[in-house]
Amino acid sequence: MYKKYLIIFFYLFITSCNTVTGTIEGTALGVVKDVKTTYHYSTCVFTKTTCGDLDLD
Repeated sequence: MYKKYLIIFFYLFITSCNTVTGTIEGTALGVVKDVKTTYHYSTCVFTKTTCGDLDLD
C-alpha cells in the first residue's frame, strides 16, 4: 500500500521540478527580451536603426 503512494509522490515530485525549471527558464528569457526591447527603443531615436525593426533571437 505504501509502495503505491510512494510511486505517486515520486511522480508528482519529478513533474513539479520540471515545471519550476521551465518557469524559471521562461522568466529569464522574458527578462532578456524585455531588456533588448528597452535598449532598442531607447537607442533607435539616436541611431540610423529603424525603430520597430527588432531581432530578438
